[in-house]
Amino acid sequence: MKTFCDIVPRWNGWTYVLDGVEAESSFHTYELALEAAKSQLARESRLSAFRRLGLNGDLLPVLPTVLPQAPAGG
Repeated sequence: MKTFCDIVPRWNGWTYVLDGVEAESSFHTYELALEAAKSQLARESRLSAFRRLGLNGDLLPVLPTVLPQAPAGG
């Protein structure tokens, strides 16, 4: 069974909703809400599909992002 984690706007920023339960905290940016949701899921050892609320009101999938690696060397 797939767990859904939705990143949604809130009156004071952004929050995440995990399987229909809204987080108690809000975050200043979308990225902070996404990172908090990822941390929560890691603590619970759950896999999830992330979604965000689009401008048209639909929940859209969030594609994984790859952070650039620091150059190797000295």
